[in-house]
Amino acid sequence: MNLIVGSIGPDGPDRWAKVELEDSSDEGGDDPSAPAAERPRRSTRRISRKLSVTSIEQAELLAAKQAFSTRRVDLSQIHTLVSGPLRPRTGDLVLCEVVRVLYQRRIELPNGRKAAINPGDRIIVAYGDRYATDQFEAEVPLDLGKTNLVATGGVAAKMLSRTSGLRGATEILPLGLLGDANGSPLNLKHFALPKRDLCENLPPVFAVLGTSMNSGKTTTNQAIAVGLSRAGYRVGTAKVTGTGSGGDYWSMVDSGATCVVDFTDAGYSATYKLSLPCLEEIMRDLVHHLANERMDVILIEVADGILQEQNVDFILSPVFQDLVDGIFFAAGEAMGAALGVNRLMALGLPLVGVSGKLTASELLIREAQHAFEVPVYRKEQLADPVLIGEILQLNEHNRIQAGADSIFAFPDTPVHQEALVEMRSIA
Repeated sequence: MNLIVGSIGPDGPDRWAKVELEDSSDEGGDDPSAPAAERPRRSTRRISRKLSVTSIEQAELLAAKQAFSTRRVDLSQIHTLVSGPLRPRTGDLVLCEVVRVLYQRRIELPNGRKAAINPGDRIIVAYGDRYATDQFEAEVPLDLGKTNLVATGGVAAKMLSRTSGLRGATEILPLGLLGDANGSPLNLKHFALPKRDLCENLPPVFAVLGTSMNSGKTTTNQAIAVGLSRAGYRVGTAKVTGTGSGGDYWSMVDSGATCVVDFTDAGYSATYKLSLPCLEEIMRDLVHHLANERMDVILIEVADGILQEQNVDFILSPVFQDLVDGIFFAAGEAMGAALGVNRLMALGLPLVGVSGKLTASELLIREAQHAFEVPVYRKEQLADPVLIGEILQLNEHNRIQAGADSIFAFPDTPVHQEALVEMRSIA
């Protein structure tokens, strides 16, 4: 192996890490689940700009378990392992060794298989912040010290808090950032989908929002995709926010969607703490990618709930409101559904219907129907190829691929309503 020592490069001081000085009085160590104000403080100092860049063989990379979040990464472009006083960023690729297996006992591979992990295993993951009300809050650390695997899909971050009753996040030790032949750290952005032209005509775009994590958003989107694909529509789906994981991705593939993308395709391992312009760019890029792939209908999902700090601004942003024609709201019970419906309607957003976990109970459906006038749809209704066209008020005009070059043979399904959602022209 060749060892190269050099300067940090064009990123300059933003890449300097702050190294913690060990405090011998803190024998028990920090509790990562404790509030920040209660965690012991340690002094920090700025260290040298020098770092080490070591060549890495392809065999070593292939022997590691590559995570789903890095599925777009071409391993042949990785030539170096970069370590030293670096501050990692969201999306930076990192080779890690598993230290202690806790909550995450498996890592999801690019093909969707969840491989068991053991202490000593090496994994290729990406740094990213995480917001998961049912699991962990975590942030990208300030240095390349020991950290956590906070998502099975392959996201590295320092755990800040966890849901009561959950084990801590699996502990991993970064061996170094993965770099190119020049020793520059590689990021998921280097492997993102190429920018596509803005389409003059966009197909109808429907979004699924919800009360929180695990409220039934993906199940709702999946049911809609099943109904539309069975009706002969070319369906494109995009999860525009969240934490890198294949669960939702493969659900959309299984639903019959023609093209499936998510924020990792836009170059991000996770979207928590990204700025509003970044979120808007992700959504714009993914929607126009699907439009350029000649989808008839586009379905998007926004992770977490509408009260999540980023979502409050995101759903009011000009990009979101300009692109979205209709919204489904997923909820686990009637009270949350009623609050969500009232909030979305007060904001003037185009609410089509309510679905989600509450539709598993006839009693909850009844409560919801008494609480508001917006229709409540069971997943069986959304997956019906005739009903979904009526619910979304689509007609043959929305099938921009109808004809000899279409993947599907469109059935002669009668249209029972005049379409309100037409193809839109944008400047």
